[in-house]
Amino acid sequence: MTVWAALAEGSSALEGSGSGSPFLDAALLLGHTLGVGRDRVLASMPDELGASALEAYQAFVARRSSGEPIAYIVGYKEFYGRRYTVDPRVLVPRPDTELLVEVALSLLPPVSRTRGGSARVRCHDAFTGSGCIGVTLAAERPDVEVSLSDASPAALEVARANARELLGRELDARLGDVLSAAVGPFDLIVANPPYVTTDLTDCLLASGDGEPRMALDGGELGLDIYPALAAQAYALLADGGSLAVEIGEEQGRAVGAILEAAGFGEVRVHVDLAGSDRVVSGGRHAVR
Repeated sequence: MTVWAALAEGSSALEGSGSGSPFLDAALLLGHTLGVGRDRVLASMPDELGASALEAYQAFVARRSSGEPIAYIVGYKEFYGRRYTVDPRVLVPRPDTELLVEVALSLLPPVSRTRGGSARVRCHDAFTGSGCIGVTLAAERPDVEVSLSDASPAALEVARANARELLGRELDARLGDVLSAAVGPFDLIVANPPYVTTDLTDCLLASGDGEPRMALDGGELGLDIYPALAAQAYALLADGGSLAVEIGEEQGRAVGAILEAAGFGEVRVHVDLAGSDRVVSGGRHAVR
């Protein structure tokens, strides 16, 4: 069978599986099978595919057809220009989450100020999962002291490995629910907590998604975590510090109100490229 025929077969098999891009997925899986990039796959379409490679590729397609995220199959996900190792222990990083990184970077003081100050700027990433947010911030701003936490020991293993691979060093990564493991004060706290409704989480898991429920399920309205997160963050932030959290696309008003009730000022809802609510931020400017 030629590469082209294999791509056509794989794409056809993925058509009805819920994949939003069956041909792209097929090309990525075939590239993973052959150990080459997608462009190389497309350039090799007239070539013959060996029997063992075809068998391995068809097994990958079957896994994708069952609903398994392609990132789990290939073992990584690109995020903010870096490749993060992922597996079923952690949520797959989403492109939308890059907005949280952008907001977080905008809330940090300029590099010139951190270098000239006597105290190091500190940032904490809660619900770190793969570490994609905290590690990205540490990579983009090596002058900032970044720490991580998660309630899942397995997720922390992934985050620590990604920090070593992408930063060449360890980050302080601690086990704890919400912000119980964080040791303040911090200048910035970021979090991507579970905010999917329980009903939608059930649907996703029933479809074979395979991501950890504890990283998805935010309760009946998807808002269960935010009150505790906001209250604990306020207590851990230095005066002038900020909190930035990812949210669901219709949760901006509700989460903004939760931050305001916890004492945060300058609360702002940030929208993604599709115009949907995606991040809420607020600042602590005075002790209550």
